[in-house]
Amino acid sequence: MSSKANPSKKRSQHLKRNPKRKIDNEEAELSEKEVRNTAKKNKSHPKHLSSEGQAKHTNLKQVKIATHKRKTWQPLSKSSREHLQTMMESVIIAILSNSVRENEKIQYHLNFLKKRLLQLCETLKVPPKKQQDLTHVSSLLKMERAQHRGHEEGLALLQEETDKIVETIESMTGGIHSLKNKVHVLRSEVEEEERKVKQMFQIDSEVLSLPELSQKSLKAPILQGK
Repeated sequence: MSSKANPSKKRSQHLKRNPKRKIDNEEAELSEKEVRNTAKKNKSHPKHLSSEGQAKHTNLKQVKIATHKRKTWQPLSKSSREHLQTMMESVIIAILSNSVRENEKIQYHLNFLKKRLLQLCETLKVPPKKQQDLTHVSSLLKMERAQHRGHEEGLALLQEETDKIVETIESMTGGIHSLKNKVHVLRSEVEEEERKVKQMFQIDSEVLSLPELSQKSLKAPILQGK
């Protein structure tokens, strides 16, 4: 009896000394149970999904693959699993940076899901082509980023050229407006000159207008002949 009582007494003394460890263990067990319960609920009750989630759930189709094709499948490589792990860790950090409340609980849930997924990936088998694609994800990502930078540089050059064209069009528009103003001024000056010329011709015609000669004066004899 004394030998059996000693471990329980030691355990109670240890828990009294470290109550925080007991609470942490209880919280870890509870959070792990919550994760499992939520996973079971999602499997057994798809009604709790949103309308978009239900649509995706109903649209899913199971693809049957023959067993002889699966013989060539190989497990995921270590580099693919490490790449997947880094991606999940970056997603977890992004989620934790956005959410302020209950960060520890969310972090525990996400880490638990990450651990489960990585454990499944260790035994998951995929076709060789798919595995090669997964190993080249980082190189493809680098290529996409380089293309994105090239597109951004091209867009910047196009923007500069567009700005220059807009400046030239604005300067040409200003020149056209100034030319229109000059034409208007010249037209008014020409009209004024034409009016003055008409007045001068009218005055000259009035000064030079002489009375017509009579027919008798034209038929009269010449005095020198007499």
